Amino acid sequence: MAGTDTQIIGGALKTVYEDFVAEAVNNKFPLKGLFKWQQVEYAGQEVVYDAHVTRNVSPMFVGEDSAFADAGAQGHIKVHIGQKKLMARIRMTSESIYDSMKSEGAFVSARKDEMTRLIDDLARVEEYALGSDGRGVLSTVTTGANSTTQTVSNPGNVTGTDFGNRFFTVGMYVAFVNPATGAIRASSVRKVTAVAATGLSITIDSTFSSTTADYIVQAANSAVTDVLDTSYEHGFWGLMGLFDDGTYRNNYFNVDRSQYGQWQTYVKASTAALSLDLFQQTADVVDQKLGGEIDLMTAHHSVRRLYIKLTEADRRYSAANLMKPDGGTVAMKQGDLTMGEVPIKAIRTHPLASMFLLDTKNAGLVTYGSEKGKWVDEDGRVLIRVGIGTTARDAFEAWYRMRKQHHARFPGKCARLDGITGQTLVVVQSY
Repeated sequence: MAGTDTQIIGGALKTVYEDFVAEAVNNKFPLKGLFKWQQVEYAGQEVVYDAHVTRNVSPMFVGEDSAFADAGAQGHIKVHIGQKKLMARIRMTSESIYDSMKSEGAFVSARKDEMTRLIDDLARVEEYALGSDGRGVLSTVTTGANSTTQTVSNPGNVTGTDFGNRFFTVGMYVAFVNPATGAIRASSVRKVTAVAATGLSITIDSTFSSTTADYIVQAANSAVTDVLDTSYEHGFWGLMGLFDDGTYRNNYFNVDRSQYGQWQTYVKASTAALSLDLFQQTADVVDQKLGGEIDLMTAHHSVRRLYIKLTEADRRYSAANLMKPDGGTVAMKQGDLTMGEVPIKAIRTHPLASMFLLDTKNAGLVTYGSEKGKWVDEDGRVLIRVGIGTTARDAFEAWYRMRKQHHARFPGKCARLDGITGQTLVVVQSY
């Protein structure tokens, strides 16, 4: 028999919208907030400070009426710190602004949503930079190919074959840079259209003939022809540049690390398997070198699991209630483990096969900055009209600017373990 069902009365039924917006991106940026950077005011072309680097070598034991050493002198050098700039912008039509102003018309205000969430997007880029050497490199080309599919490795320009595409985002423009010259490859700008789930490749919008070991960097737009309009050498310095022995950054803010070992972080290049003795050995080295006292260790989750394995056998049967031993640690809730009372923090954007042993209290962690972050408003407006004359549009843009540089005055008080092996890496793209 004919009757009423939901299909028949569909025109009379309402769609009920819940007043809720699902946050489906990861807005945790632990590396950015990990260090207590000392804010230092910045002005002029650059900041320069003096460093005492060598002693008077003349003191010596002598015999009666014997010769003694020629006069020596104290040695000083100047450290020069410039700034780097991070920028972003939003664009909205007048309709998107005004039609979304009332709650009955939209889930969120477009203007508020775009301006608020852009700050998180900037923090995400800064998080990536803090785990890199500051060159602004997303990855290198694993094997050159004339293809829309490019194999990638060394994410963030940090040596490693795993998860080379971890810092790419679909929709960004990229350029290929010759690492020998620092020049952009001719007609190399492409848009990223896909990021492989394996972590080993990206897809670009049209064929390009790349060269093995080329840097891949972000480009401003499709018309870019000059490396100046890319991210190359424009990033904030991160852990791999600050705490280094010259492998990634030998020129440390005008200091030649190969000449002045005080600015060389102790780096164990081919660490292989971790051990408790290795941690103690490393802590002893930084104490002997410059009196460093390790108070923080950082690693990727995959490296933290190796530390859990080191202590698993002893830990499981030492619990208070041995009738019900707990097979896990506080790491299950992403809490901090400790090694000799030193916290071990897992950071998702951390270099994959490295661990840092840091003296955060005495390494002289500072941020030189003239602009911590603000919407550009020198002309008295945050929202500006798009175009003029025949190019004018009924739309508005807003720009956000951040100018600063991270610096460690005493990187020799810290240490880094590279080439850690044995970890199981699960490739998970960060959104």
